[in-house]
Amino acid sequence: MGWAGVAAAIIAAANDVLYLAIIATQSDSASQFLRVPFIAAFIAVMAICAALSSMASAGRWGSFLLGVSAAGLLLLGFLAMFSIGLPLVIAGVLAALGLIKTLGDVRSSGERSARAAVATAAGGAVLAVVVLLAGVSFTELAVRCPANGQESGSGFSLLGGAYQYRCDHGVLTISH
Repeated sequence: MGWAGVAAAIIAAANDVLYLAIIATQSDSASQFLRVPFIAAFIAVMAICAALSSMASAGRWGSFLLGVSAAGLLLLGFLAMFSIGLPLVIAGVLAALGLIKTLGDVRSSGERSARAAVATAAGGAVLAVVVLLAGVSFTELAVRCPANGQESGSGFSLLGGAYQYRCDHGVLTISH
């Protein structure tokens, strides 16, 4: 079921381009300057993993790559459901279907490596979730102040809880 990985990769890549195009049309907020590059790079990596999984040479790495892309795309799609999330969920479902087919093929072939394939897929899924949640949390806390003027905001970080920030002519104040 290599077509599922290819389809997931195409949808994720197209969504990444659309995401960057939408962001380019919006007003520039310099305060959280790392969020957009992180999300765009994460989607690109998920698309690459899905595409690589469909190659015949992927071999036993196929389940790992599909586990990474399925979990990463589904979680990001859920978190971004009200903006760019629906196509990511669709791509994640396709990657998950490809993973189910891959694991079924490994199991039906009677190979002893069926447990290893499940373990690598689960490890890939955990890796994608940890990277996404840590990246979103860290990019939330990376605040840059404009040199002139004032700006303020608030948010919630998974690792740090609720916070408020205020920029006053290049001076940043963060309170928790």
